[in-house]
Amino acid sequence: MNNKYIIKDFKHSVGVHCESSSLRDMFEFYGFPMTEAMAFGLDGTMGFGFFDSSANFMGGDNTDLPLFVGGKQDSINPNSLACRLLGITLRKQSFTSSEKAWEEAKKLILHDIPVMLQVDLAYLDYMELKENIHFGGHFITLGGFNETKGIAYVGDSDFEGFQAVPLEKLKQARSSEHGPSFLHPKNAQYSMLPRPDGKHPPLAAGVKLAIQKVVNHMLRPSMSNNGLQGLKNFAENILTWNEAFNKIIRNPYNQKKCLLAGLNFELIYGYIEEWGTGGALFRNIYKSFLEEITETPKFTQGPRPWTREEIQIIEKCIPIISDSAQKWTEFANILKKAAEDFKDDCLEKIDLSEISKKLNKIRILEGELFHNLLKIKI
Repeated sequence: MNNKYIIKDFKHSVGVHCESSSLRDMFEFYGFPMTEAMAFGLDGTMGFGFFDSSANFMGGDNTDLPLFVGGKQDSINPNSLACRLLGITLRKQSFTSSEKAWEEAKKLILHDIPVMLQVDLAYLDYMELKENIHFGGHFITLGGFNETKGIAYVGDSDFEGFQAVPLEKLKQARSSEHGPSFLHPKNAQYSMLPRPDGKHPPLAAGVKLAIQKVVNHMLRPSMSNNGLQGLKNFAENILTWNEAFNKIIRNPYNQKKCLLAGLNFELIYGYIEEWGTGGALFRNIYKSFLEEITETPKFTQGPRPWTREEIQIIEKCIPIISDSAQKWTEFANILKKAAEDFKDDCLEKIDLSEISKKLNKIRILEGELFHNLLKIKI
């Protein structure tokens, strides 16, 4: 008996960010085809935040991160704005048992209900990671399985189509407790239930609400290390790195001794450029979202249409976020080059005052950007 089941018409395409590409896959399946940039923008999650625990960090296995820089204020959850704007209920389930988690996911698949899973990417063999890098905040979609062969078929942002994952590896990925506790997957899974009548707010109005959510993240943050205030604090924090980062620790990824500065520089580069951000700390993908608003007739011709003046505000914002994105990439590349070229001498070879000034230039640009977007009224 071949216990293979794949949801018909559920597809996965390559994306740049695990959460937004997973949402896009699900939305398309439920009759809302859209770009990944639109799915990302509609969810209103972009922002800024940083947290520095370098003072107490000594490294080693299974430790928290010394420093974190993020370009989002939220992740997939039942209050997903994009889902609410499309008339979709997003259901979250978590399980203490990986076996129970799999059985419940399998039941949904057998009812042709695709599932988003939170996983630790270190257990996904198709990633072919050079080091055992644990990150439990990764999202994939589950579209089918073959229990005879002991594999599941998952969609992942970096790969076209579905990838085969051994079921035992998937269970480990879903129940991993490596790294910071806030990134533990806890066997979480998400499924969608669209309104039977198909009703939802006009998308043109919903996009405005999503923009204002991001504006609030940046201009009215709930924590001082978020938003524009967080950017200011981060720029000031850079000036302390000569003292805070100048110690030898054990790299949590390969267990080798290294200077904390080198590890942090590599981490910051990854947060900004590589790890599912689409580059420039999500600013590139948000730029694409804003461009799509100006290029899509449904926003100016459908229900609750945008005015020409409102479109002009977005058009004015696009070169600003483009400039900000370029500067984020430049900032990240300076740190990466210092870590790669100078290793444990990297602190001596970098001008912290200059890169702090670069970050303040980004803060000024983004202040202009989000004060302009504040003019978009719901």
